[in-house]
Amino acid sequence: MIKLKSYILIRNYPSFIQLNHNLRHLPAILVFNCQYILKLDVASCLVSQSDAVFYPDCLRKMHWMEKGWKTHKCYAFYGANGTACSSRIYLSEVERHCPVLPWRDIELDASSLPVNKRALIQRDLSRLFALMLDSKQNYLFIQSRISRLWTAWLNAYDTMVITWPKLAQPREKLNIIVHMGFLSKEANFKFGKLSSFGGPLGELVQWSDLIAALYILGHNLLISTEINTLEQNIKKFDYNYPCPLQNDKAIGLFFTDIVGLIFLRRKMFHFFNRIKCVLRILDSFGTHAEFNSKNYFKAHKISLGGSESNPWGNHHLNLQQFMTMFPHTDDNTFLGFVVEIYPLKKEVKRENATLVYGKEKYMWKSMEQLIEIVQNFTEVHATVADGVPNFTKPVINHGILSGPQVQHLLQKVKIFLGLGFPFEGPAPLEAIANGAIYINPSFNPPKSRKTSKFFADKPTLRELTSQNPYAELFIGKPYVLTVDIQNSSQVENAIQEALLSKPKAFIPFEFTVLGMLQRVTVLTSKQNFCYPSRFPPFQAFRFVKAASMQSCQSACYEHNLRCERSFFRFVNTPEFVNSTGRCVKLKAVSNPDAPYACSQQRDPDLYSCATVPTATNIRRICPCRDFLHHQSALCLSCL
Repeated sequence: MIKLKSYILIRNYPSFIQLNHNLRHLPAILVFNCQYILKLDVASCLVSQSDAVFYPDCLRKMHWMEKGWKTHKCYAFYGANGTACSSRIYLSEVERHCPVLPWRDIELDASSLPVNKRALIQRDLSRLFALMLDSKQNYLFIQSRISRLWTAWLNAYDTMVITWPKLAQPREKLNIIVHMGFLSKEANFKFGKLSSFGGPLGELVQWSDLIAALYILGHNLLISTEINTLEQNIKKFDYNYPCPLQNDKAIGLFFTDIVGLIFLRRKMFHFFNRIKCVLRILDSFGTHAEFNSKNYFKAHKISLGGSESNPWGNHHLNLQQFMTMFPHTDDNTFLGFVVEIYPLKKEVKRENATLVYGKEKYMWKSMEQLIEIVQNFTEVHATVADGVPNFTKPVINHGILSGPQVQHLLQKVKIFLGLGFPFEGPAPLEAIANGAIYINPSFNPPKSRKTSKFFADKPTLRELTSQNPYAELFIGKPYVLTVDIQNSSQVENAIQEALLSKPKAFIPFEFTVLGMLQRVTVLTSKQNFCYPSRFPPFQAFRFVKAASMQSCQSACYEHNLRCERSFFRFVNTPEFVNSTGRCVKLKAVSNPDAPYACSQQRDPDLYSCATVPTATNIRRICPCRDFLHHQSALCLSCL
């Protein structure tokens, strides 16, 4: 068995020495006599029908290589010479657009990675903070949070390699660019400054935890919050080279947000096009297919509701490149965050007290009746930066508190009361993790593009049925009581139920340090959008046919599965769309409902788990997968 990272087949020609000198940055090579390739049976190198299903770009790439191999000398260096077999070998063993030929006795094995290319645990936090240079203020919250949780990260890593030894096997050390566009001067959101004055923290929490995970896993990080720093970091890499680079000049992954993505598309378009497949976009509320395609949105913007502009969409990325705070959109990838908790050194007696989830004064507007009802049963505490409104009974306002101070307060109160905004923040899970019961405001009608100004221009058709749908749907009683806070009797009943309950602290595994580290380890090493996806493995595939007017996400959930967007190519075939054999003709349509009976999807950008058909006669054909308990981003065979 030949085990090597990559190799080439070359002709015996004198210029090889000069060529090898020019391309000395490429990996070590195993040289074969190219006469062997020229004598191969062409038929054994052609693309089969099954290859085309699993590797949809293989045939197109093979056609391009017939002449395209001459466009740069690197193709010849890797053995391409215009023949079908040399192209097939290149496209399967150097690039990954085609399957490896069965008679090629090749095994790509991570154990063959040289030591200097392996990702090894990094325990020294000072080296990470030395990478955060361009704005002291922007990194204050991030450094503080990572420092508080660093011991937990180290313990989680040690636990992970013992519990899941395969995750401890050699991993490739990646060059990873991390750019937080929302913190830049140009964005003008001032999140870095506001984080010290009670401003939004959800995004900063997620970025902090992502950076900590990537660093401890041993990757080479280049971090920026300002554009000039980003531009300097980008200059360190060769992104114009057409063949895959296997050295320290290649960008392995590029994490940014929608603000950063828009900058790349507008100001660095050539760079964006060259590296778009390694982009990962932190996108709290998610992106649906209808807003990812500029042409589709333009043609359907009236029926989609909300704003007729699409300021946060039209990016034409693989929808799984968008990474969310919560696992609410199967089309996207769940990245998540860590729920911070401080174990009690001694048991604290809980008071009949309620902490209100609303740290800015405007969030309390029109809440007088609700607060007065709560005050009939408990004290009411607040952590509002700019003071709370006046009530008949005083509210105990603690002002701005640090993370540990908030944790301590949550361990003393019995109830954490939502006011309906902000949507989908981390605080409710922190309250539950500290043993408080979260009263979760329900929304009727649900909040969406059509009913909420906040969501009017968001690139999603999601309908939020409560302030925190994850807490409502995936945690529930006794930790979460979802009620209409405008209904006095529902509020009173919820308070009484909460005061009588004695739930223990609870954190879903996927929101623990270990859960996030496991997830980031798998996603960074296995998820790939540059070549046909081999993740999740095909053995996780399950087929479900949706009911009329049902999304694939909903259909999969009914079978205790998750919709897996990367599997759509397996069901977008005649075997599935014409399973009854009654189709006179198969149609190709550009519609997020497809595939369905007699209709195949023409545009892969429009593959959609979330889309609900508008026609009653459409029953969607859905690719689902299994998933790990309390780790919905990963399948049973993903570890």
